[in-house]
Amino acid sequence: MDSVFDRLLKATKVRDITHCLEELARQYEVAWAPVGGRDNNMATINLGSDPAAGLIERVTNAVDAVLERTWAEHGQHSALSSPRDAVERWFGIEDGKMASVQELRNVRVRDLSGRVVVSLHDSERPDRPTLGVRDSGIGIEAQQFVSSILSLNESRKLRKFFLAGAFGQGGSTALSYSPYTLIMSRAASKPGFSPYPVACTIVRFDPGDYNVDKHGRYEYAVDQDSGQPFTLHVGLDAFPPGTLVRHIAMDLGKYSNILTAPTGSLWYLSHHYLFDPVLPFRIEEHRENKSRGQNRTVAGNHRRLSYFEHTEYERSAVLHFREGRVTITWWVLAAEGEQARNRITNFCMASKPIIITYNGQKQGALPSTIVKNDLKLPYLERYLIVHVDCDHLDSESRRQLFPTTRESLRDNRLLDDLRRLVAETLEADPELERLDQERKQKYTRRVDSEAAGNIRRRLANRVKATIFAGRNEETLRITPPKSASDSKMSTPIAVQEPPTLLEMTSLNPKHVRAGQSFTLRFRADADPSYFTDPESFIARVDPPSFGQYTGTTSVRNGHGIAYFRVDGEQALGAMAEVGLEVRPHGSKAVTDSIRVQVVDEPRD
Repeated sequence: MDSVFDRLLKATKVRDITHCLEELARQYEVAWAPVGGRDNNMATINLGSDPAAGLIERVTNAVDAVLERTWAEHGQHSALSSPRDAVERWFGIEDGKMASVQELRNVRVRDLSGRVVVSLHDSERPDRPTLGVRDSGIGIEAQQFVSSILSLNESRKLRKFFLAGAFGQGGSTALSYSPYTLIMSRAASKPGFSPYPVACTIVRFDPGDYNVDKHGRYEYAVDQDSGQPFTLHVGLDAFPPGTLVRHIAMDLGKYSNILTAPTGSLWYLSHHYLFDPVLPFRIEEHRENKSRGQNRTVAGNHRRLSYFEHTEYERSAVLHFREGRVTITWWVLAAEGEQARNRITNFCMASKPIIITYNGQKQGALPSTIVKNDLKLPYLERYLIVHVDCDHLDSESRRQLFPTTRESLRDNRLLDDLRRLVAETLEADPELERLDQERKQKYTRRVDSEAAGNIRRRLANRVKATIFAGRNEETLRITPPKSASDSKMSTPIAVQEPPTLLEMTSLNPKHVRAGQSFTLRFRADADPSYFTDPESFIARVDPPSFGQYTGTTSVRNGHGIAYFRVDGEQALGAMAEVGLEVRPHGSKAVTDSIRVQVVDEPRD
């Protein structure tokens, strides 16, 4: 029996799995059962069009297994609203955000990252590595395989809000990219109880009889006597509790490069698709190449950008959207240094720099045309990266926006509204226009007179084409922001405690349009944390029927932006007073307000 276990644990090639099946056949009556309990499973498993998405689902499932085991060890606490809530409570990571962790090499983070390990191994083909995902999570008993890791569209996670999974699709789409998938798991037993045996199976695709079957099915090996995966009795030191899923000779497409490559690698794939993971995890290189033996901790591109030495500017805004809220964070990469124009490709596709996530996992992306055309910031097109965090989006909006495959976004009215919100949020930040103009000036100085003439001719042709096309096509129109020429907007303000200054710096009265969003700029000497606490920062609209407050950017150097939306039924000339208030604990509140008026064509 030990020889079967050893062979399974070492199997990384197709021929290794073939030998394992032969050995199992000598010791058991081997039968094959359809994945998901149904013969017609090919359509469901083949839904995925991107192997990366299926692989990342495996990693997400592994993280969920770690969280579920911790939950069980902590007495199955019920008052947990999200995975990030659980991570903050159990592991002390502030807000459950890896961006709050400054040093990835400390003992706590290294311990956490070792609970989920993704490894690359040689198969018979260099372009199709074997990929394993090993966790030290809750584990699975043999009889639970059919209702969990080998199920289709079933879920035991619907009422466990501290877990990311819900659809029951899981990593099943990854099965279609490997000729064999090995699954081994030992369930975690309660203290004082005997350890569970290791349950194991092998998944394959059976094409069926071409003369009888329209198509084949995905199936897994079972012990014919029990109808369950095989059980192996080995010591805990040989296989501690948790699960190993190993995709043999997996077709990773463009991501089969060596581990440490900045693009086209597992490093890139992991950081990009798990843009802001709830837990760190480790990736390891075991193939025969120059990176063999190396490992890296994955904490997501959100954290990488926040600590990246070439990040010139960062800002965020928390905004109401439908019945929930989203957090939008944006970074501008520096334009200086070697290959500055191509830095963006280390984090995302240059053509899709606006990443939308739920529980840190990428759900889709929006195009760079929003930056170049809608916002009229062409010189930031390859330097601006945006993250739209939908962790707190309401459930109905998530249903409309995210398909179960998590490979794209639903193209509907809600996506149009989200795109508009992103554009309006970025439009309100005057620093983006300044950075765009700065890059334009630097670029212009580098161009000689002949090249400048060629550019002007090409731009003239484009303008003519745009004018002609604009007669027949309606596009999203965003008014470019005015330059922040007011010195009040650029002078840093020292923090005072308690705060004494809160001044709205937008024009008074502020002209707005019915049914549209508008922004009010302000300056204050309050600590930035005041503006993220609804108990200490209040925005008022009087009368309330005029409109509503929708969110605020992070306050930088004493300057911030508040977002509002005017009710669509407001008539021309309607007036309101909009006020902001900071309430320090135990001290007098500081306030300011301006008048807002509905007009036909607003001025900034």
